[in-house]
Amino acid sequence: MPPALDRFQAVWRFFSNAFRDWDQTASFVPSSRFLVDAIVQGAALKRARAVVELGAGTGTVTAALLAAMPADAKLYAVEIDGPLLDATARRLPDPRLVPIHGSAADLHELLAAAGHEGPVDAVVSCLGMSLLTPELRQSILASSIAMLGSDGVFVQYGYLHARVVVYSPVRGWSRFNLQRYLQGHFEQIQQQRVMANFPPADVFVCRQAVQSAAH
Repeated sequence: MPPALDRFQAVWRFFSNAFRDWDQTASFVPSSRFLVDAIVQGAALKRARAVVELGAGTGTVTAALLAAMPADAKLYAVEIDGPLLDATARRLPDPRLVPIHGSAADLHELLAAAGHEGPVDAVVSCLGMSLLTPELRQSILASSIAMLGSDGVFVQYGYLHARVVVYSPVRGWSRFNLQRYLQGHFEQIQQQRVMANFPPADVFVCRQAVQSAAH
């Protein structure tokens, strides 16, 4: 078994992944506390019992979610980078944290394997939606919507510059309007702009999924 990553190594791995797997990471540095606060507030966790985080990374958002969640809640942290997930789980030894190694497109199977049954109260996505392929993006969102309860909330942030231009080593230069994309999947969307982040970002809090969006 490879040795566990310490905090510095985990951040460095995150930074390195931005160069190697830019389509997944979409940022060179973890989110600022201002962006994290907006994400956590949007998730409305006071009465949550089951929460999913997509793209746990170094655990910056994970720690804040745990701090805001009830004592009897569970946080299912999904991360495709195994060593990074292990490092985050070791740094945050909270019994409410359930680390899950896998793709966010397979939520139903992953949560079932982790022992969870039924819908979840919130899905918090820290994935770079603007850089995913359209097929994977749609699979992830449909998977998330399918797991949400009727009063569930989906929280997604996106960087402002993506509306103008983003670069993917695989697909080259493009642009992506996250707000418009989410409007095609949810009836109710609240937006909060966070300029005190690098890069600046918008946080979208989405409710009431369009029925056809989950299929």
